[in-house]
Amino acid sequence: MSYHPKQTTIFWYDLETFGLDSRYDRIAQFAGQRTDLDLNPIGEPIVLYCKLSDDYLPDPLSCTITGITPQEVNKKGMCENDLIERINAEFSKPNTVVAGFNTIRFDDEFIRNALYRNFLDPYKREWENNCSRWDIIDLVRAAYDLRPDGISWPPRKEETGNPTFRLVALTEANNIEQIGAHDALVDVRATIAIAKLIKEKQPKLYEYYFALRNKTQVKKIVQTPFGEPVLYTAAFFSKNEGCSRLITAITHMKSNANAIICFDLSKDVAPLLNATEETLLKTEGVFTLSINKCPFVSPLSVLTDQLAIKLGIDKELALFRHKQISSHTKLLMTARNVVDTYEGVDDVDFQLYDRFFGDADQKRFNLIRQAQPKEKLSLHLDFEDGRVAPLLFRHVARNWSEVLNDEQKRKWRSFCANRTLNPPGTIKMNWNFFKRKIDEKLASTEISAEEKRVLADLKAYGEELEKRIFG
Repeated sequence: MSYHPKQTTIFWYDLETFGLDSRYDRIAQFAGQRTDLDLNPIGEPIVLYCKLSDDYLPDPLSCTITGITPQEVNKKGMCENDLIERINAEFSKPNTVVAGFNTIRFDDEFIRNALYRNFLDPYKREWENNCSRWDIIDLVRAAYDLRPDGISWPPRKEETGNPTFRLVALTEANNIEQIGAHDALVDVRATIAIAKLIKEKQPKLYEYYFALRNKTQVKKIVQTPFGEPVLYTAAFFSKNEGCSRLITAITHMKSNANAIICFDLSKDVAPLLNATEETLLKTEGVFTLSINKCPFVSPLSVLTDQLAIKLGIDKELALFRHKQISSHTKLLMTARNVVDTYEGVDDVDFQLYDRFFGDADQKRFNLIRQAQPKEKLSLHLDFEDGRVAPLLFRHVARNWSEVLNDEQKRKWRSFCANRTLNPPGTIKMNWNFFKRKIDEKLASTEISAEEKRVLADLKAYGEELEKRIFG
């Protein structure tokens, strides 16, 4: 089957990464498969690898989980600029729904940061050309809570007794082949299979949630101020009975129109009603719901008395608390004046969410991207935003270090040395940590032969990198 621009399609994707911090860590492997709305494949799958630059140390734990080493990506891969350009082109095809399993909270953040580092718009692909994004992990949670029939559910977690929603556990429970988990393409195919299972067994639930990728649909259900209570299914509500609770939507955040301040109606309302602008967001039961992140929200009518008992929800008490909150006009005024405090890091790689770039700089980005690598640093553009100049140097050095002149190469080696010795923010992965973790794991009698191979490769890579930047 071939792709047609006017046809709505789903592009399923997954990343394997060299760490868990989307601002700092790097993509190792990308895999994707486009399907039609019935989840039939369109075209061949895509598998890409990303080379590492010399200013970065991978997390040994991530490498032992995925089995992917720096040597492999540097042999098979492309520079980050070319990788993210290729991904962005695929994601931006008209009428594309980009989807995955926990992609909105994890993988999408890596994509946004890679776009930002390489002077591509971090958000446009999420809405332009009738494109959107979706994520089935909360669909799985909602199927467990609301419509579990027809699906085999994995054993509960031993340590907590809570349900488990790991992709490997779900495929195993439903006899779906997933040999080679933590390989991006294997995980993409497993995600499509789980989506197909829910679509087949609970089609109304699937279609309902597919519509919630549009935040206009979400706002129809989550109404402010103090609209009817909503059943919200989310990871942070996980308990033995499930992942859903009744909530009250208070008001949109003053600093972010896509975030709604909400209250969990299973909690005591007294601290909420006494909260100030400074304490409100720290009050137990208060959280923000992002309407642009496909929240699984259901109208109150879904919560029958029988379902409330099953989910461990005291419906009568929740409705009473909602009435208390709704009559408290002072709370609304307090909430409307709340500004979320964002703790930044003094490093441009960590400043995607500090502010938007101005229109004038955005136009200059087009000139940067059109220029040849060897010309980018000599454009002499007068940037308005102080982040751009250091980002530009790093952009060129990370992707095309061969075009740097002698002085720029010395500057880049100095940056790489300092970066790997003293990473920014709370990042722990410096040389001492990197070497110690590898040696500790290699000394363990509990690691497999494959893990030893990965660690040996990592150690060799570290030695080569150390010579390059300190030699």
